[in-house]
Amino acid sequence: MAENYKHMQLLLHAIEGINRTMELKALLLKCMNSAAQVMEAEASSLMLVDEVSGELHVSVPTGPIKDKITGMSIPRDEGIAGWVLKNKKPYLSNSLKDDDVFWGDLSTEFESRNMICVPLISSELEAIGVIQVLNKKNGKDFKESEIPVFESLAGHAALSIEKVKEVDELKKRVEEKENRLKEVHQSMKGNLAAINALVQLEVPGIDDEHAAFVMKATGSRIETIANAHHILYNQDEFEYLDLGLYLGRMTSVVGEIFYDEDKDISLMLDMDKISLPANVALTVGLIVNEVLINMYRDAFELREYGKISMAVKKDQANCILINISDDGNGLKDNLDGTHEDNLASVIIKTLAQKLNATLTQRASEEGGTIFSILFYT
Repeated sequence: MAENYKHMQLLLHAIEGINRTMELKALLLKCMNSAAQVMEAEASSLMLVDEVSGELHVSVPTGPIKDKITGMSIPRDEGIAGWVLKNKKPYLSNSLKDDDVFWGDLSTEFESRNMICVPLISSELEAIGVIQVLNKKNGKDFKESEIPVFESLAGHAALSIEKVKEVDELKKRVEEKENRLKEVHQSMKGNLAAINALVQLEVPGIDDEHAAFVMKATGSRIETIANAHHILYNQDEFEYLDLGLYLGRMTSVVGEIFYDEDKDISLMLDMDKISLPANVALTVGLIVNEVLINMYRDAFELREYGKISMAVKKDQANCILINISDDGNGLKDNLDGTHEDNLASVIIKTLAQKLNATLTQRASEEGGTIFSILFYT
């Protein structure tokens, strides 16, 4: 009774360690070291059925010749291991040299004297391999009463192996989905960029100044969405966007679309590093885009040079404040949602409601406009 209690204590300790381990190789090694310790054996080994060849593969052996037999295989229908795998029953032998079922040692440097071998049974009651202990220490024999202890260890080992394989399979499926999602982002970005290119090709042929602005603005809105997909494609995380990186890339594209060779308009950026959910960052980008395209149109109409500045700041209370300003003549229309007779104002107001953002527009001391967006994350 005392010996069985000792075995059960060791078994519970081994199982606890096995269940905490999520790396398959480390799990199997821990399992077999525990098996040798619990069963007081000189060596142990775990053999798994190779899904390709069908043979029993020596995955993790312990003992004096472990390095020599690691990776070796035996036919799945040969020897004691093959018998246990086929019959899904334990096998005990204290005289292997006289045992007709025994296939032989895998190395001449180790002589097997006695053995307990038990199957690894999956949750679907399939034998996925075997574990065995060899040569009871101090020349002793293995006992029938020890088999249930070893079977308990095998049961938990099989369950843990199955869990790890399920996790690996899940990781594989997630990776495949992420790759497909990256392809979607890349395809979306490419398609939107192509549409914008076609839009911009039409601009030089438009004589009406307002119509040309509408076409440029439309292209800028398309690129704002396309840039979000571009960044998502080029990073591992699909849920969040670096707001500074996103707005920096977006403002650069807006500057290119509204480039005028007769004007020298510079863009100054001051941005904190802020990570936002992709949908929130996209909404912010669309609002900023509307303000910028109207500043490019209005603020420097009568000037040959000027500057647009944008500051993006986040405080400890997770409050994000975006200030967009110009040093020119400012915006002609109110874009803060107070006037609904302007398309840009309607767009900005609708988008701001998604963020629960506060919008303000005021004149600067230099005569330009300061447009502010304030929201919490």
